[in-house]
Amino acid sequence: MLFNSAPFLFVFLPVVWLGHVLIARRWPTAGAPFLLLASLAFYAAWDLTALPLLLASLGGNFLAGRWLGYPHRHRRLGLGLFIFANLALLGYFKYANFAVRVWGDVSGSELAWTSVVLPIGISFFTFQQIAYLVDSYREQRQEPAFSRYALFVTFFPHLIAGPMVHHREMIPQFGQPRLSRLRDVGEGVTLLTLGLLKKLVIADSVAVGSSAVFDAAARGHVPTLLEAWLAAFAYALQIYFDFSAYSDMAIGLGRMFGIDLPINFASPYKARSVAEFWRRWHITLSRFLRDYLYIPLGGNRQGPLRQKVNLMLTMALGGLWHGAEWTFLTWGALHGLYLIINHLWRASSWSQPFGATRLGGVLAHALTLLCVVVAWVPFRAVDMHTSLLVWGGMLGRYGVLSHQALPGAALADSAAAPILGFDGPSIFWLCVFLAMALKAPNAYQILTSARLGLSSRGYADPALQPAPASLTWRPSLGFGLLMGVAFGVILLELNDASEFIYFQF
Repeated sequence: MLFNSAPFLFVFLPVVWLGHVLIARRWPTAGAPFLLLASLAFYAAWDLTALPLLLASLGGNFLAGRWLGYPHRHRRLGLGLFIFANLALLGYFKYANFAVRVWGDVSGSELAWTSVVLPIGISFFTFQQIAYLVDSYREQRQEPAFSRYALFVTFFPHLIAGPMVHHREMIPQFGQPRLSRLRDVGEGVTLLTLGLLKKLVIADSVAVGSSAVFDAAARGHVPTLLEAWLAAFAYALQIYFDFSAYSDMAIGLGRMFGIDLPINFASPYKARSVAEFWRRWHITLSRFLRDYLYIPLGGNRQGPLRQKVNLMLTMALGGLWHGAEWTFLTWGALHGLYLIINHLWRASSWSQPFGATRLGGVLAHALTLLCVVVAWVPFRAVDMHTSLLVWGGMLGRYGVLSHQALPGAALADSAAAPILGFDGPSIFWLCVFLAMALKAPNAYQILTSARLGLSSRGYADPALQPAPASLTWRPSLGFGLLMGVAFGVILLELNDASEFIYFQF
């Protein structure tokens, strides 16, 4: 059941919202259990066969957290075993097929193996519960109510694709629910509408040209320089507006129920360094990787060399978290390399005087965007061969505007077929959407007076300067009519709705 589908928008959401309002007003303590049942029903609508696995994970980690909250000498060993159990479960479902393929490539023999089906959302609910176990160990705290713990993990706005939430952020809200107010509903519906517009009108439209080039490259065709760069930028904008849309919708849905979720996306293409990009992109994942992987590995406390090794390991494992493919590992390793170069540059004597100039800021912004777009290629490609073809096209290896055959290349025959996937209007709109990503205020700036979302310990603050007064949201007839027109456009696009990209992880 997609957020951008008619069954969710016109059946599930209104029924659950109305039920929660009626129950929470009459029996305040029953609001959280009702939302838990609704969230489990939402998950079951996606994958009923995976529901027992989710319930078993919830029960096991809840008991493990209770046990870790008691002071006794075996807590450290227990924490290690509980984390291992979670990672083993995730590893089996997410990486077993990959391991079998790698073994076949290395050994030259195929194992008798039935492919494992990945349960939806397992990466998110596993990592959230690992963070809960670590915090229970560190703080020696226990959560006594299973319903509140289970809701912290499964609350349907963030269950499938984040944001990754901390128990200390969410459980107190479920324990002392804020009754949904009319203003909460207005703010939540506004965010929901903005997210639907980004997803249906922008992300899904730019995906057409990007998919044409990447899918053709996967079949062995070679892209020209123009095609490759257009496809790379189209995918960069697709995933930008797709994930921005989901993040807006998740926070908007939470606000409708009186629950604040952490901000997870804050204009990352405005970043002037890759380090700043990761303070704006998937903010809660960055926070998790920092707090539960990079810092435990030693962070920057053991010298410059160890810091760079820790950065590379963190980003490479972060890439593998997205998927069990060499492409994701490459994407993560590229960002690890970018971060290492960023740290070396910041430590040099040139960085401060150069960065303080207007020209330096423009060049830093352009270089950061260029590096991010180049790294998106393996993230989108189905395999490394496709990535290399697209990268080759971006270097002009197969021609600039028209195809040229490579001497002796096996792909020479197929290289003559045009695979551009873009026309004049689509290129124009690509430029418009790029300008929006680079210059337009984000949803949290437009709704700055609403104070939407929880700040992830300052991560999102640089991107949350108020928007111009003319663009600032307020509960008025004009904004209501504007949202009504926007929702009319959304209704026209609902039949062509597609999954959010991060639903795949």
